[in-house]
Amino acid sequence: MTLLEFQIAGFLGRFHPLVVHLPIGFLLLAGIAEIIARKRAINLDQGISLMLLSGAVASVVAVVLGWLLAADGGYDESTLFWHRWAGVAVAVVSVAAWLAKSGKLTLASNTYKASLWGMVVLIAVTGHLGGNLTHGPNYLLEYAPEPVAQILGGSQKQHIVLADDPDSVRVYQHIIAPLLEAKCLECHNDAKVKGDLNLASPEAMLAGGDNGDVIVAGNSHDSEIFKRITLRPDSKKFMPPGGKTPLSYNEVKLIEWWLDSGADFENSVIDTGVDPEMKFVLAQLYGLDTDPKSYVERAFVEATEPENLSSLVDAGFYAQPIAANNNFIEVKKKRTTDIDKSSLKLMDKVKQQVTWLHVGGASLTDQDLTFLEGMGNLTRLHLENNPITEEGLKVIEGLPYLESLNLYGTDVTGGVLETLQSLPSLKKVYLWQSKVSPEEATQIQEALPDVDVDIGVNLSS
Repeated sequence: MTLLEFQIAGFLGRFHPLVVHLPIGFLLLAGIAEIIARKRAINLDQGISLMLLSGAVASVVAVVLGWLLAADGGYDESTLFWHRWAGVAVAVVSVAAWLAKSGKLTLASNTYKASLWGMVVLIAVTGHLGGNLTHGPNYLLEYAPEPVAQILGGSQKQHIVLADDPDSVRVYQHIIAPLLEAKCLECHNDAKVKGDLNLASPEAMLAGGDNGDVIVAGNSHDSEIFKRITLRPDSKKFMPPGGKTPLSYNEVKLIEWWLDSGADFENSVIDTGVDPEMKFVLAQLYGLDTDPKSYVERAFVEATEPENLSSLVDAGFYAQPIAANNNFIEVKKKRTTDIDKSSLKLMDKVKQQVTWLHVGGASLTDQDLTFLEGMGNLTRLHLENNPITEEGLKVIEGLPYLESLNLYGTDVTGGVLETLQSLPSLKKVYLWQSKVSPEEATQIQEALPDVDVDIGVNLSS
């Protein structure tokens, strides 16, 4: 085929969506007229014959134009096959029905009637397949309630569910790749590489296509993929082409965000960085909350037995969950009650659940602190007003999630720095009225610049 012939075929093929509605109207109207004529015993044979003839001619023209349009490529082969031959079947049946109605072909009454019903079914099937080709396989039932979609034979809706922790969500793997799969891979995959561009894998994307590099890391507006999805929809280069469902505004913003952030294929949402606009987009599309979450909001432990909490309460502690639907607990010494140090052994049964622990003013010594061993989920620890030193505190070295440590009114000195340096999540330590001097506190602050060291005065002044 010469270039001119190809262009003419492509031009004529674009009229298929326009012409294809004519046979639908004529043929369905003929069927309705036939039903009315039979029910009311009136003669509409001439009109019905004309409708069937018009529908048959339009069907043949639509089939020819559809065949030319399919030559452009970019359509799912399986769906195209069934749409194409269902359209041919509509044309054949409509011609046969017209010949029978006009007396040029002898058909039994039941056979003619069956041809009309068959034509209606074929039109519905052909139209549905055509809609799938241009708008995607889920277009018709995309917004249908789940039970309705399943009854009508639709596939179950696909919901992209991301992890609750944005640090576990990989931008390319969990967001960009599924987006490309839904809107781009039909024409740019391992088997079908339109424009010599394959978007099915990072390696293929980096290889580019006929127009060179498809992504420019750090610059969305120089990236070919971004240019194509933000052109005017009537542009020949707009993607996706051919009436297919384009990317939504939020989906375009996701692509832009990923490209401008470096187009990294491994980074998480947190690594990539989330500005206020992207925070809104991620919440809208995926229900992803990108606000920083504390350890107790992200982690999970099994609930302790109720009798373990009751035993602590009887021993002079408050003991209760820190929040609804959260199995972590807070244990706090009652201010008006002195506790028997032997009751500290009750903590053994709730070591995994205790995350906030308040045992200030309990006359604890270094030797008493051994009960803290194994409390790996502690995030807040209050040991204020106890005669303890940095030697006893060695028992908490390495606690991975401890964020706040209150040593107010204790006997710790500057030597406590070694223990503080072993706490990777530490954010604040209270050393007010301890034996840590202002000079030592300054040294601790310099050694731990990300920790708020509180000794009751402003260290910077």
